[in-house]
Amino acid sequence: MGVLIKLLLIAFLFIGSIWGLKSEIKIIGYISLFLSLYVLNEGFGFHLFTKITLALVLGVLIAWSGFFLNADLEVIRPVGSKIFMNCLTMALVPLVFSSIVTGVTNLSDINKLQSIGLRTIVYYIATTIIAISLGLLLANIFQPGDNLAPEVKMQFEQTFNQSAQAKVATAQDNKQTLFEGLQAIFPSNIFHAISQDKPNMLQLIFFAVICGVALLKMDTKMAKPVISLFSGITEMTIKIVLIVMRLAPYGVFALIASTVASTGGTQLLLALVPFSLIVVIALFIHAVGTNSISLIFLSKKSPVWFFSKVKEVAITAFSTSSSGATMPLTLEVVEDDLKVKNEVAGFVVPLGATINMDGTALFQGVSVIFLANIYGVDLTFIDQLTVISLAVMASIGTAAVPGVGIVILTMILVSIDVPAEAILFILPVNNLLDMCRTTTNVMGDMTCAVYINSTMKKI
Repeated sequence: MGVLIKLLLIAFLFIGSIWGLKSEIKIIGYISLFLSLYVLNEGFGFHLFTKITLALVLGVLIAWSGFFLNADLEVIRPVGSKIFMNCLTMALVPLVFSSIVTGVTNLSDINKLQSIGLRTIVYYIATTIIAISLGLLLANIFQPGDNLAPEVKMQFEQTFNQSAQAKVATAQDNKQTLFEGLQAIFPSNIFHAISQDKPNMLQLIFFAVICGVALLKMDTKMAKPVISLFSGITEMTIKIVLIVMRLAPYGVFALIASTVASTGGTQLLLALVPFSLIVVIALFIHAVGTNSISLIFLSKKSPVWFFSKVKEVAITAFSTSSSGATMPLTLEVVEDDLKVKNEVAGFVVPLGATINMDGTALFQGVSVIFLANIYGVDLTFIDQLTVISLAVMASIGTAAVPGVGIVILTMILVSIDVPAEAILFILPVNNLLDMCRTTTNVMGDMTCAVYINSTMKKI
């Protein structure tokens, strides 16, 4: 089929989708819309990265085009949030468990496991401190929210107050102290921990490590077939992920189009532009700058080499807003493209997806200054040190709690005498910024894996 015919078919299907969504039989419009995307993806032999990038760009453009009602675009969100995300995460639990078990057994030495675990946790804590300090630094320089007009503030409160109160209530219900979070690492029933809507990944990781250690202490003849089984499960689940990634362009398109369509009014978004720009710029500096410094000085690797290998993972993390959903692809790229040993990747990446919150911590830092300025709260140097310490502790202590970002932010706001309901001022852009901070988190996980892999010869 010639290029011109393919383009005409895409145009015909797209026009058909516009007509269909304005008719009473809207299903025709939805089918035509995704068929046009299918022809574009499959008709020109694009690489998967190009397909996902096109889907992302087209999702934004179509949401802004005015051809479709926002409500119609919001309807397609389950294509991404349910079908694609569920397919991507259905193999997550067996993949994490089997990869950690095989990783621990491949080390063949418990002392190596202790060294890798300690270095990984120290690295994640250090980068989290750097991230939130960078966010606070830029926010102190540019002071977002300092001149928010009273009428705009009132509009925010009228529009988002109810939603903010609901999120704060949920956060309070799930709030944990650092000690309670540490207790939650130890499962009483591993099947209960992994059967929830949001599996408790910290408990799964702990159980997998214990199983790996137990296999190391068993008789080799008895342990070998068990290890071989889990090695096969790891390879099987990675293949499942590669198959599921064929759905990525369609899931990404649905997620992006529906997210942009559901964003608040123009006036409110414009009021949040300075805050959003500071967050995005700080995240970019951290994702590129901090990770590059780590690669050059700690891992002795080229940042150009690294970023060229991880672009597919980065765009998937951005589109899904989920470190967990991206984890299977992250593991596959870290092992195959970044050449990180299985025993390192299998431990560092799952742990990072659970507790590494560089992007989230940075976002908390900028948000705290932004909301404090709106409420006229003058933060001292000690207050800002408190923000750093609380964010770092909470990133570990509340790692397995649903809605962890809101839990951390509300806890910090209360500690500096800013009403927890102040989060209403960031709700209009929270989903879009969540995409950016998730990408930063995942990039940090992969950088850490490269660093730990480079230290293996020294252990």
